[in-house]
Amino acid sequence: MCWKRSAAMVALVLVSANPALAQRRPDTHKGFWFNVGGGAGWLEGSSGGVFYVRMGGTPDRKALFGGEVVTWFRDGASTTNIAATGLIYPFYETTGKPGHDLFFRGSFGLAATDGGSTGLGLMFGTGYDLRLANNLYVTPNFDFMVQVFDNSTLTTFLITLGLGFH
Repeated sequence: MCWKRSAAMVALVLVSANPALAQRRPDTHKGFWFNVGGGAGWLEGSSGGVFYVRMGGTPDRKALFGGEVVTWFRDGASTTNIAATGLIYPFYETTGKPGHDLFFRGSFGLAATDGGSTGLGLMFGTGYDLRLANNLYVTPNFDFMVQVFDNSTLTTFLITLGLGFH
C-alpha cells in the first residue's frame, strides 16, 4: 500500500507543477546544492520507508557532485548507503526547453546494515527537478540501491520525492 501513496504523491506533483516557471528559468545550476526526501522502497519482497539527504557542489551546469546518505527501513531493520554521488543532466539548457531537468545519477560508497554488516554500496537511477520557485525544486526519483556484503547482495528499488535547492 505504501507504493500507492508514493505513486499518487509523485503524480500530484507532476500535475501541479507550473510550466511557466520553467520558461523564465535563469541558470540555476551553480554553487552549493541540497536535496532531502523520502518515499517507499522494496527489498527482497518487503516494502518499507526510505529517507535520503544529498548535498554537494556544481562544477558544471550539467553536473552536480557531492555526497549522500540513503536509508531503507522497516520494523526496526534498516540498510544504509553512505556514498559519493553524481547527477548528470544530459539535456540541460537555460532556455527552459522540455526535458532539461531530467537527470541520471549514480553513487559509490559504503553499505551498512543495522546488524553490523558493512560492504560496498552502489546506487543508480533517474529523476526530474520540477521547479517551484527560483532555486527550489520538487524532485521525484526512481533508484536501485545495491549493497554487496561478504555473503550476500541486497538490491532495493526506491521511489522517492525530494525537496531541493540549487
